[in-house]
Amino acid sequence: MDPEAADEDATSDYGGSVSASEFTSINSDRELYSYEHGRRYQAFLQGRYGLPNDDAEQMREGVKHRLYVDYILDGKLFLAPIGNNPQKIVDLGTGVGFWAQDVAEHIPSARIIGTDISPIQPHWTSPNVEFRVEDLEDEHRPWTSIYAGADLIHVRALLQTLRQPRRLLERSLEQLKPGGWIECHEVVPFVFSDDGTAGPDHPLNTLYRLIEGPFSNIYGWQLRFPSQIPEVLRDIGFVDVHERQTSIPIGRWHSDARMREMGLFSQSIMQDWVAALLGKHDAFGLSQDEADALAQRIYDALDDHRVHANLSWIDCWAQKPQSLS
Repeated sequence: MDPEAADEDATSDYGGSVSASEFTSINSDRELYSYEHGRRYQAFLQGRYGLPNDDAEQMREGVKHRLYVDYILDGKLFLAPIGNNPQKIVDLGTGVGFWAQDVAEHIPSARIIGTDISPIQPHWTSPNVEFRVEDLEDEHRPWTSIYAGADLIHVRALLQTLRQPRRLLERSLEQLKPGGWIECHEVVPFVFSDDGTAGPDHPLNTLYRLIEGPFSNIYGWQLRFPSQIPEVLRDIGFVDVHERQTSIPIGRWHSDARMREMGLFSQSIMQDWVAALLGKHDAFGLSQDEADALAQRIYDALDDHRVHANLSWIDCWAQKPQSLS
């Protein structure tokens, strides 16, 4: 077969618009892992991200995806008004690719691109979804043209784990087509209650403070960034910025059945997140015994029906202007 014809066949769904050089295969030699404290981590870049990528973490991501889609977004996959005929949708920090695969099935005419630092995505997917392994924070290499002209860039539970989240939003603005949308979903890192039963002394808030200390010195997390998202989006040039916050209970304490279901989901997510983080007890300056004691205090607080703890989940979406002055 003629090489040019073969290349044409390989990209015929997108009119020859994709070059092979744009892709990083998830079967490449970058598919390397490191192991620490019984958990598996990505080894593409050391000192980056800080959470595992093993089966337990992938299950947590699956539960979180269901909480977002089925409860927080009331069955929707996104909130941005991208119209009825989007051509390209990008999922930054796609993880296992749950969201990207769901969108691909719901919008089969669109090209869906998921990217992540970990090569943990499935090899068998819908024909209109593709995955790539990439360091989105690489300052020495611009994003490839594969993202250019996106109708929607989706970012979920990612910005807090970046050293320069503003820069990722700036790059997203550059890649979106005129009139395209960005959508961000994050959790505000503070446990609270309406009745005073959960406040600054809640043990989960203790962990948040530790993350902002030694852990972030290593991994560069920016836990307070979610509250800045709307302001940053406006500042860098986005328009029509929307924001909403949803208070989600943690645990089964709520009297309303739907809220109690949400509480059970969020408790499962948070308990597994705590276990994953405190598995790196040395990154917090804690001994194994100290980390175990803090984890147990958190689990006990989340199981206590007298503690009416909540977390606030932020959804924000904004549009790239039709023309940039």
